[in-house]
Amino acid sequence: MLSIRKIALLGLPLFAFAGTASVAHADPCLSLSGCVQQGVNNQVESAKNAGNQFTSGVRDQAKQRWNSATEAEREKLLAKGGALTSKGANATEKLNNAEKTVKERWNNASTTERQKILAQRDKLTNATNNVTNAEKNVKDRWNNASESTKNAWKSKKDQLKSDVNNATTLPSIPSL
Repeated sequence: MLSIRKIALLGLPLFAFAGTASVAHADPCLSLSGCVQQGVNNQVESAKNAGNQFTSGVRDQAKQRWNSATEAEREKLLAKGGALTSKGANATEKLNNAEKTVKERWNNASTTERQKILAQRDKLTNATNNVTNAEKNVKDRWNNASESTKNAWKSKKDQLKSDVNNATTLPSIPSL
C-alpha cells in the first residue's frame, strides 16, 4: 500500500507534464524547462535590481561619509580609494593574462584540437540559436492566439500547478 502511494506521488507529475505537451510551446511555464528558464530569468532580474539598489545605497553612504569627514578622514578615504584602484588594475592584468593564455593555447594547438574547439563553439552557437528561435516561436504563438485559446492555456497551466502541488505535498502524519 505504501509503495503504491509512493508511485502515485512520483508518477502524477510526470503524467501531468505529459498531458500538456501540445500546449507547452505556447506558454513557457507549461513545460518544465520553460518554467525553469523563466524562474532563472526572474532570479537574474531580481539579483540585478538588488545589486542596483545596493550600489546606489553604498554610493549614497560614501557621499554622506565624505561630506561629513574631517580632512584627516578624507586623506584616509583617498588612500583606500587608491588601494581599490590598484585592485582594479590587478583584475585587469589578470584578465589580460587570461586572454593571452587562451591565444597562446590556440596558437600552439594542433589542427585536430582547433577543429574540436571550433566544433564545440559551433555546437554552443547552434544551441543558443535554437533556444532563441524556440522563445520567438512561443512568443509568436502566444501573440497570435485568440483570447479563448490564451484562457484555455492559462487554465491548463493553473490546473497543472495545482496537480503538481497536490502530488508533491506530503500528507500530514497523524499523531500516535
